[in-house]
Amino acid sequence: MKTFGLVALCLGTLLAALVGGWSVMYHVAYLTLLLVFIAAAWAIVGGRTVDVVRRTRAQRAEVGGYFEEWVAVDNTWLLPKPWVELESDSSLTGHAIRRGFFLGPSARRSWTLRTQCTMRGRFTLGDIVISTGDPFGLFQQKAHFPSGDTITVYPQTVDFITPARIPGDLPGGARPSGHVPYVTPTAAGVRDYVPSDPLSRIHWPSTARQGRLMVKEFELDPFADIWIALDINRYGHFGRGPESTEESAVTIAASLAKHFLMQNRSVGFLAQNEIIHADRGSRQLTKFLELLAVVRADRWMPIGQTLSAESVRFSRLSTVVVVTPSTDTEWVGVCQHLNERGVNVMVTLIESSTFGSGIQSIDVVGSLAAASIPVYLVKRGEPLDQLLAEPAQAASHKAAWSVSNGV
Repeated sequence: MKTFGLVALCLGTLLAALVGGWSVMYHVAYLTLLLVFIAAAWAIVGGRTVDVVRRTRAQRAEVGGYFEEWVAVDNTWLLPKPWVELESDSSLTGHAIRRGFFLGPSARRSWTLRTQCTMRGRFTLGDIVISTGDPFGLFQQKAHFPSGDTITVYPQTVDFITPARIPGDLPGGARPSGHVPYVTPTAAGVRDYVPSDPLSRIHWPSTARQGRLMVKEFELDPFADIWIALDINRYGHFGRGPESTEESAVTIAASLAKHFLMQNRSVGFLAQNEIIHADRGSRQLTKFLELLAVVRADRWMPIGQTLSAESVRFSRLSTVVVVTPSTDTEWVGVCQHLNERGVNVMVTLIESSTFGSGIQSIDVVGSLAAASIPVYLVKRGEPLDQLLAEPAQAASHKAAWSVSNGV
């Protein structure tokens, strides 16, 4: 509208000069045309002489943590930019930029954006759009700076105060004997070098003492694998956002994986159409968190069918920790069958009734108790750091004893 008014003024003064023969009107018309030309040239050059630099401190964050991004706008022109507007959106909730500022000649303005992550997932950082123009605000020029950066927000993890003892010792506590062709955390001793041994396994102090090449011998770990089975069947979950059974289940699964891996246990993961083979170490934890950051409760297969289909992966004395909000007792029979095979089964049951489902889980708890399967109950709003303090059966027995004894 400003440009249209200026053009109208220019044409009006020029027409008045032609009709009335006023020389001053010619000067006004020429000055107005010159002003429009200068403003247009200023806006065009100003839009082409701006640059944006953005850096992120890390491409990973955790729910409850913060994501930081540094953004700088440079003026590569020798003339100032009287007004500059910066806009950028992203799919990360709350991470948006809206700035208006003055930018001097060959100057830089920078900001550090710090956004708290409230939801897990993989998010994209939006393009940055810089708008600038002439000092009179007659013309506007926009410059787009695309961004293909993504940020992965891991689920939140908690540290358990009183973790339960997880079974899994191999028979008699003995370590399996025999030659192990790969490196394990357990070193058994040294032996003579054979041509097939890698040089990295040579034990130089023993070699110096014996006068011949000696290599380290390794043993298998004395603990069986731990498997975390996460139920992501769409019909078992209730609630939305952070206050949902889905987010609680993912947080519990991530916390359990971190807890066991920090104990140097071999941990695997399975869900409907998702699997991570059992392994140990920080790389294994990264695999867990990368998957749990994006997994959603949108699968059709019930958790019972998943456990049955993947039961061949569980060896005798393995431990399976089932994380589910399901109130269907059908999967309890599968857990009982695994127990009879010698597989240790534990259940972390999320009370969906506290998340608004209106369906009680007392039948599932009773069935698990009858099968001698420990179950840990999770209710909405309760802290998760005491999740593994004691099974629900033990808590109920203790409460019954207190009532019977008048405590």
